[in-house]
Amino acid sequence: MTQAPAPSQALRINPVALRQKVAQQLDRHRNGEAYPVLVVRAEPAWPHDPAMVLPGGRHARVVPCVSPLAIWEHLVADRGDEVLVLLTDIPESSLGHGVRSRIFRQRVITVEPWDLVVDAFGAQLPDSALEREGWAGEALLDAMPPAGWPKLTTAVLTRDVALRHLAAVRLGLDRRGGSPDDLDVTTLLRWSAEPGAVEALGLLREGERDGLAGWLVEQFGRPARALFALVAAGHGTDALPLGLVCDALWTTATAEAVRAQGRIDQYFGNLDDDATVRAFADAAVQVVSGMLAARDRDTRLQASAVLDRAEELLVQFNATASAGHSPILRTGFTRRITATAQALLAALRDPGNRALDDAVEALAGHRLADLEATRVNRIRMAQRLVRWLGTAPEPPASVADGVERQIGQWGWVDVALHHVWAGDDANPELQAAFRQIHDDAQQRRRDLDQAFAGRFAAWATAGPGSDGGLLTVENLLPSVIDPLVKADRTVLLVVLDGMSAAVAVQLADELSPHWVEYDPLAGSGAGRRRGLVAALPTLTAVSRTSLFAGALRTGNQEHEKKLFVDGRWGKGSRIFHKGPAKGGAGWAYAAELADAVAGTAPVVAVVINTVDESLTHGREGDEPGWQLDDLGFLGSLLDQARSSGRAVVITSDHGHVLERGGQYVKAADAGSARHRTGPGPVAPGEVELTGPRVVADGNRIVALWDPMLRYRPSKAGYHGGASLAEVTIPLLAYLMPNATRPPAGWAPVETSPPDWWQASVPVPVPVAPMAPVPAPRSRRKVPAVAGDALFDVPELASAPAAEPPAGDGDLVSAVLDTELFSAQHGLTPRRVDRKKIEAALRALVEAKGVLPLAVLGQRAGELPGREGGFVTTLQRIFNVDNYPVLTQIDDGRTVKLDIALLRTQFGLPGGGP
Repeated sequence: MTQAPAPSQALRINPVALRQKVAQQLDRHRNGEAYPVLVVRAEPAWPHDPAMVLPGGRHARVVPCVSPLAIWEHLVADRGDEVLVLLTDIPESSLGHGVRSRIFRQRVITVEPWDLVVDAFGAQLPDSALEREGWAGEALLDAMPPAGWPKLTTAVLTRDVALRHLAAVRLGLDRRGGSPDDLDVTTLLRWSAEPGAVEALGLLREGERDGLAGWLVEQFGRPARALFALVAAGHGTDALPLGLVCDALWTTATAEAVRAQGRIDQYFGNLDDDATVRAFADAAVQVVSGMLAARDRDTRLQASAVLDRAEELLVQFNATASAGHSPILRTGFTRRITATAQALLAALRDPGNRALDDAVEALAGHRLADLEATRVNRIRMAQRLVRWLGTAPEPPASVADGVERQIGQWGWVDVALHHVWAGDDANPELQAAFRQIHDDAQQRRRDLDQAFAGRFAAWATAGPGSDGGLLTVENLLPSVIDPLVKADRTVLLVVLDGMSAAVAVQLADELSPHWVEYDPLAGSGAGRRRGLVAALPTLTAVSRTSLFAGALRTGNQEHEKKLFVDGRWGKGSRIFHKGPAKGGAGWAYAAELADAVAGTAPVVAVVINTVDESLTHGREGDEPGWQLDDLGFLGSLLDQARSSGRAVVITSDHGHVLERGGQYVKAADAGSARHRTGPGPVAPGEVELTGPRVVADGNRIVALWDPMLRYRPSKAGYHGGASLAEVTIPLLAYLMPNATRPPAGWAPVETSPPDWWQASVPVPVPVAPMAPVPAPRSRRKVPAVAGDALFDVPELASAPAAEPPAGDGDLVSAVLDTELFSAQHGLTPRRVDRKKIEAALRALVEAKGVLPLAVLGQRAGELPGREGGFVTTLQRIFNVDNYPVLTQIDDGRTVKLDIALLRTQFGLPGGGP
């Protein structure tokens, strides 16, 4: 049997190093021949391009030769105008005189690795530590990158510099846009997960492989030691997933975990060092966490594959039950989901149970929470509904009260309900919790709608003016738009057909970093977000026409156009409906609309039907809720309004309810899915509405107040009824953040989420369900409404006021009484009135530390347009030694006070360490 030839012991050389050596020889030893034949002692293998261009433009051809005969054949062949470079491992003594006489310098050229390597780095000599690494010279020569090694500024090439560059090439840092300076434990562990990376290391010569691994262990300690133990044992490709498994099992003491540790020890070969495994596991968790948070999609996909493999290893080691506490494994995330589901149901039964907050925060702290943001967000929505259900039920005392609280409270409930309804696709316990929470919250909303329906029927009968000056849809133009035009303000009026209070909550939140929301009807008081009452029935043909007409009317688009511009504001004002507003190819919206917004027209009105159309067609597959990008070209339109200096008013013509497994009610006289016109008696879930606000024959309709009922075939949602979500129209008014002269009577909105929406709220007091009583009691004074005695309205139970954290009530006074404040105040170049500082500080503390800049200025009594300078002065006072007690976020549009740091800076109890 013929034995395979032993592997060549000659030097392996790469194209860059060979080119450098050939050029060096030709430059130093000129023999008068332009195209000589060079024989170079090197491994006779050349998997590279045989053509090579030398400095100066000469061409060379590289040919491996395994025998003297092969060399001779190339010497006598016609080779043209090129330098011939023959690679061979044949000793010079084995070549005859005839061969040697025909080659360059009559000798075989040997390659001294250190000479080439040092020269490539631009140094003069290697340090002694590098020379002692006998394997490194050849490795550095073989690994030389196409552009050569970088030139150093020192004469000595040190061991660490050379080996760091070698490791960077062998680990492929350049392929990922890295450099030798980026080499660290993270890079090393990331390398192990690259396809083919560990296998490529195994193809290196043994001396280089062992030497490089030894240097990396020396540099990066225990994590590198564990990694190369895995590589040596044949498990290097599982390094990252195994590290995650080790993190779970080496931090628990169950019998199952101990047994699994014994099985895993075999993966590490002869390592047998718990401290090294723990360090390796910690590093693996950090690396995969970074991969999960990366912007690059491929990196996140790679991290997901690592997690999948980790789960396979858990099963292989029979250790799944011991990994439930893991902060990164899918098993740990699933376990926290289940624990949160159990806590949701427990808190639903016992509102004083604080375990829910801990469970949700533990879930949010898991490394997979960001990737599973949709699930975590839905759980937070369920948590909020549980908090809301733990507060005292307080039905509306009047129509005005109901509309106000739909805007400020119950619209937020509807947002959470939409998310919880969407449910979960994997965890049965979470699905059950969502179902129970949704049903309980939905029932309370139905109770509130029933109470509102009684008030609404009485109010509609009495007519406008009977409920505290409540704003109605037909009064929007005279009450809000006309004053703006008279004050020489140009206006963009956006009617989001069908926008409910819930949609407005989400839209306003997204617009807040870019616009300042105002209350156009604040007068001299504080600003708040307001709502309007739709015309009846709550349909587009009635309520939208009434909006554009400025009076109760019914009609279509043509009627709206005529009624809107007919002599109201003079020439130029226009209304754009769906067709005219839509742009052609390449346009977000019509050029005619763009010209109108950019022009001088007093009012440009635009109808966007996205929300209303979704009620028919649905938004299957989308995450519940609305974002600016979901609303057609609204974002682009607002950008143009911003650049054109227009005030922006966003409103609707009615709200809507969504299909949530409701019941079909047969009605031959149905005028829409939610109202009918016949004379039949009022059935459960209905309310009779009569009076001047009802734009129908005989000024009478019967409308559904129950959101779970409908008269027509099932669709995604409905309107036309008398529920709070249909009747209430949100009003959003905006100016640019740098507006220096708000219109008279406009004040920045101080609307914030309800207490139960926030991350931390006082423990709710358990309350009894709403029970009907003969007459209501209100927490505020409201005008009497005719017909109250005709309806059973639930009692308005008053919940105990939440106590502020200890000391917060006196915090502002305590800060202002300190010597440090007096000293800082005295150092300001322009002394600010102490009362303004106190008002600003109190406003921030009351708002839990965050307020829009415009609101803060208004609360402090600062002139519009000067809020920025005022806050800069406050920062000079409170940010002692540049500690960020008071900061501006959202590109300067919002002011944030770190209350704990404020206490620390001014030496008050309750500060940080």
